[in-house]
Amino acid sequence: MPGVQRLQFFLSESPWETEQVNDRRLELLRERPATAPHDGGVIVIDDSGNRKDGTATVHVGRQWLGRLGKTDNGIVTVTTVWTDGRVYYPLHAQPYTPAHHFARGRSDPAFRTKPQLSAALAARAKEAGFACRAVVADCAYSTSDD
Repeated sequence: MPGVQRLQFFLSESPWETEQVNDRRLELLRERPATAPHDGGVIVIDDSGNRKDGTATVHVGRQWLGRLGKTDNGIVTVTTVWTDGRVYYPLHAQPYTPAHHFARGRSDPAFRTKPQLSAALAARAKEAGFACRAVVADCAYSTSDD
C-alpha cells in the first residue's frame, strides 16, 4: 500500500537523531502536570527479547528470551519506564550486546552486562529529572553480583 510505504520510507530515511527526539519527548512529559515525575514514582527496569534468525544483525546472539521462555537466537533490549501507578511511560532503552560480539568476550572493556546497562539507564533517568522513591526490576540478571 502506498501510504504504508511512504510511512516506512519516512521512518527509515529521516535524518533525525533519536536521542534528541527522545530527550524532547521526556522534556514535554516533565513539563505537563498530568505526567510530571515526582518523588512518589518508581523507575522500572526490564529486559525483553525477540527472536531473530541469522548472525549478521548487531546485538543478535543465543540468549534467554523471556517471551519464548527459553534460550534462543535473538535480540534483548534493557528498558526503563517511569510510573506512579496512575501514569506509565518509557524513558530509555539500550540493546544488550552478547559477549561473543567483542574481541575479548566478557573481559573486553566495551562489554556491558545487563545489570551494568540497567544501572546506567536508571542513573540516566534520574539525571534527566525523573525523581523516584525506588528503582525496581522484575528479576535478578544473569550471573552477576553487581
